[in-house]
Amino acid sequence: MKKVCTEHLLPGMEMARDVHGADGSVFIPKGTILTDDDIQSLGDLGLSSVSIKSQGKEEDLADLARRCEEYVRPFFSYVNPQSVLFNAIYARCLQQTMSRLTLESSWHLPCLQELQASVHQSRRDLFFHGEGGPEDIVSHEMELISVPDTYFKLQEILKSPESSASHVAEVIKLDINLVAKLLQLVNSPIYAFPSRIDSVERAVAIIGVEGVSSLALGITAMPMFKDIPPDLMDVSTFWNHSISCAIFSKELAQACGLEAEKFFTIGLLHDVGRLILLKNLPLAYLQVLLMARGGGMPLLESEEAVLGYNHARVGEVMLKEWRCPEIMTLLVGAHHSAQDCPLPREASIIQLADNLTHAWAIAGGWTYVLPGMAEESWQNLGLKTEDVIDIMNGHEQSLREISRVLVQG
Repeated sequence: MKKVCTEHLLPGMEMARDVHGADGSVFIPKGTILTDDDIQSLGDLGLSSVSIKSQGKEEDLADLARRCEEYVRPFFSYVNPQSVLFNAIYARCLQQTMSRLTLESSWHLPCLQELQASVHQSRRDLFFHGEGGPEDIVSHEMELISVPDTYFKLQEILKSPESSASHVAEVIKLDINLVAKLLQLVNSPIYAFPSRIDSVERAVAIIGVEGVSSLALGITAMPMFKDIPPDLMDVSTFWNHSISCAIFSKELAQACGLEAEKFFTIGLLHDVGRLILLKNLPLAYLQVLLMARGGGMPLLESEEAVLGYNHARVGEVMLKEWRCPEIMTLLVGAHHSAQDCPLPREASIIQLADNLTHAWAIAGGWTYVLPGMAEESWQNLGLKTEDVIDIMNGHEQSLREISRVLVQG
């Protein structure tokens, strides 16, 4: 016996259990060989899944592969179908989804109705359509956020070419929680240093002033955004997405021979604009979610359609107000349009990392399609497809450990 979404039923399948109607009577009995009409009736009844008789191990695996393809394929609707890279990522996602389904009997492929955004609490938008753009929303948010002194001191260090290891250590040590998270981070699998780093000074000596300052900046910024409307997006889901993007950004940057810690922080903060929209425009953003999920389109496009601008632009304005280094501001603003950025190669790293983050989460029940990227942006990186797949293959352990450090720790 196997559980199958009503969306994935086919004529000829045999019911393994009775299906009862609203009055409790048997609607479709066990043993029924399903027809098109039966499948339509099950859908009309509002059932998300039913129990189907097993056809044997080989046939069940073939059927599971078919359903996995039907589930995964729509997430890739907006990527270049001729891209060697994205075809390899698609194959990796299929493998990952199949593995989870065969190893975890309690998990099933989410049905269409499970992917819809429909429940929300009573809220009101702080800005009306056409009356407030990114600058207005960010200005309002700046009035509410309490920015710690440590954050601004780290900004000064990043901007000053004369900052030393002692300056960095002095600032970071003002925040005991920051010290703990920073040391846990640099001792995590994404660094894999041969010996343990037990002090901020040693971290600076190995990673460098700018690298440690960038990491500390990202860690310090995270608590400023904790008030996500829970009915629109789960905070742990948001931060896991951000941390996943941070890890991919760091590893892609490292593969490209660039300074990795800076990219970790940019990846961590790439979606701060979405958080600000969720907080200030909950009703409008619900429409964004409904359009994206219901229409199978990237969030960026549904934001443009509903709001007239997107979260990347809001994030860029926010980082500018925070006085972040220019490269952070530029890359957050261009993480969906790398080809238009003054630093196209660097922006392509964040754009690819974001796509990989979407792809990785599909097997975990992620609900948004990949935004895609221009083939030119991928070619700018000078990486091989197998390099990217290798990075994906080692992602699970890193994500689990870094999420524990930054979210739970």
